[in-house]
Amino acid sequence: MSDAARRPILLLANPASGGKPGAPPPLSDDPDALRPDALAAALVARGLRVSLHVLDEDDDPAELARRAVGEGSDVVVAGGDGTVGPVAEALCNQEDATLGILGLGSWNNIAHGFGLPSTLDEALDVIAAGGVARLDAGLAWHVPADEVERLDAGQVPPPDAARFFEAAGVGLDAEGFGAVQLGGRRGPWSAAHSLWRALRRRRTGMVVELDGRRHRVTAPAITICNGPYLGMGFAVAPDADPADGRLDVVVFERMGTLEVVRHFLAVARRRRRREPRVRHLRAQRVTVAGRRRTLPAHADGRSIGATPVRFAVDPGALRVFRGAGGVAPDRGGMG
Repeated sequence: MSDAARRPILLLANPASGGKPGAPPPLSDDPDALRPDALAAALVARGLRVSLHVLDEDDDPAELARRAVGEGSDVVVAGGDGTVGPVAEALCNQEDATLGILGLGSWNNIAHGFGLPSTLDEALDVIAAGGVARLDAGLAWHVPADEVERLDAGQVPPPDAARFFEAAGVGLDAEGFGAVQLGGRRGPWSAAHSLWRALRRRRTGMVVELDGRRHRVTAPAITICNGPYLGMGFAVAPDADPADGRLDVVVFERMGTLEVVRHFLAVARRRRRREPRVRHLRAQRVTVAGRRRTLPAHADGRSIGATPVRFAVDPGALRVFRGAGGVAPDRGGMG
């Protein structure tokens, strides 16, 4: 694409991103190179027309992105998953708008899962080159219990379905994210108490429907992945491809809650680990219901209520600046 044909770019920079303990190295060892003005200048030096907006706590990144798209701009996010996610959602199914990502967060699961570079110059070069890949988004929504039996494969997701780019989950998976959110509102003791209650619960019976095929499972958690990573870089589905038009369904079958927690910790920081009790399945449509009780559910860490819940893939919903074929996700060693 010629420079004259390139759309202008709104650079949304979140200077508060990153810095969590144990996170992988940042895009650059030079903190000055990661300043919002330096990132804007680096894109301008590569021939792009750039407007910079430095986010503060009162800003709505999704609304800023929608406004930019309406004015004919693409959007580049310099920030972490909490900033990238809402902007990506705003850009879904916008035919001409493209998202660029400069992963400045602690874990950058979306950028890594999308196969984007983990060094600054390479990430800037990908945006400047202008190559575009169409990547999937996940959809998640609560289903009234009396409607579960009447669902069919052609059901259209409701307009308020939650989108996710990392993963959604049911059971212990959702309770863990809920504890983290509670800690942010009420402090670490509330988070610890919530997590302790979750760990005391036993695995439970669930009915999982995958593209019309029903399975009865006994598990404390089920994770539905759009990409390979979630949370603290947990490689729950390291082979998940966000461009294959399917969701990767991970069932922690007949594992205890502590065993699931240990597995998550073992696959943190994008490490692989072989666990024969972890079943990996793929589907375009997934429905999860508890057999005897309701279970909490989340999408990218945001609560979507309780079971029964349904998940679907929105194939190719998001245009992303990415080099040809992308960058292979980190594989790490087998545990």
